[in-house]
Amino acid sequence: MLFLSLTAFMFCLSLFLLHRASVLEKDFRKLQGDIILQLNQPRSEGVNGKMTKMSKTREDIKPSTIQIALSSLKISSRRVKREQGSCRAQTSFLQLTANTNKQPRIRGDITEIPWTISAQQGNAISTKENRIVVQEDGYYLVFGQVLFKSPSTVMGHVIRSWGSTTSGTGSTELLLCLQEMPDATAANTCYTSGIVQLHRDDELELVIPYRPQALISMDADSTFFGIIQLN
Repeated sequence: MLFLSLTAFMFCLSLFLLHRASVLEKDFRKLQGDIILQLNQPRSEGVNGKMTKMSKTREDIKPSTIQIALSSLKISSRRVKREQGSCRAQTSFLQLTANTNKQPRIRGDITEIPWTISAQQGNAISTKENRIVVQEDGYYLVFGQVLFKSPSTVMGHVIRSWGSTTSGTGSTELLLCLQEMPDATAANTCYTSGIVQLHRDDELELVIPYRPQALISMDADSTFFGIIQLN
């Protein structure tokens, strides 16, 4: 008897649970349908319409705002670069090449090459009476080359300075170049360069000592003398 009562109770409970599950499923499907319907409705009326319009307005404004910001950024960047470029000190340099319209000049025991300006920039270096004149204190790269055509001898040149650091009337030897000339083909270049500290009003010259009969090429790509400011 007890077993039959328990069986009847379990059967009724199962029917009740099935009914509740069916009701919950219907409610869930109805709610899902309402949500889908709301999502599919056009957002052009009421509050949704206003929100859509405002969203579109923001979307319309956003690209132009970004473009204006990017344009301002580019202009500012170019302005900064121009200001940096204008504040950057200009490097001075000067290169002299042999003057083909003149001949080397002998002065005492030295031979002087007549020079002409081939390249120049800045205000820290100038020329005076066939010499290079330094206008600012600092370190400089000095260089010089001569193409000799004298056979069977040792040729060379000296770069020396005259100026504020020189005592008396003498000169200071900065760079020296020596080159042994061949017997057969008498053509050989002698090149020298180095970094030196110079002062304002120092004057540099390139001379060929003790060779009054020196044969020199006056081609611009073979014989030259120059200086580059390093700081």
